[in-house]
Amino acid sequence: MTGAETQVQAKRKTKVGRVVSDKMDKTIVVSVERLARHRLYKRVIRLTTKFKAHDDANEAHVGDTVLIEESRPLSATKRWRLVSVIQRAGDHGLPGEPVVLEEEATSEAIHAAAHPGRRQAAEAAEAEAGEAAPTTEVAVAEETPATEGTAEAVEASAESEATDEPEGGDR
Repeated sequence: MTGAETQVQAKRKTKVGRVVSDKMDKTIVVSVERLARHRLYKRVIRLTTKFKAHDDANEAHVGDTVLIEESRPLSATKRWRLVSVIQRAGDHGLPGEPVVLEEEATSEAIHAAAHPGRRQAAEAAEAEAGEAAPTTEVAVAEETPATEGTAEAVEASAESEATDEPEGGDR
């Protein structure tokens, strides 16, 4: 072949997770969580997968949030390497604590996935309530100046509405 050989390398996968073990030398175990809908029950469930990642400098510790990247096989079970430590765990990063912090975006995604039509219905209700509120205020503002002609018209309309309803409640 000619010297025009180009090597195209695909972008490597990256994942963000929490370190659950750092007891091995130059290896960390990272727990990555994802949300999925249950096939039968249609509920959103949290699935956890553990990956072993190469940590050359032993810089990640239990509870740290880390970014890992796909790599060539480094051992029988190690296929990932540590890219960076996103957030250090303070005294609260103990192994017994939950793996994912409850964030507003996460809980919103859970509820949106669990109830797909509810968000659209809520937005439509807010839009209707937003449009209805100013029109009622304007109507009230127009009826407040009391003159003899308008008061008589309001009384006449109230009497006509009362006569339209059936008396006695027998239906």
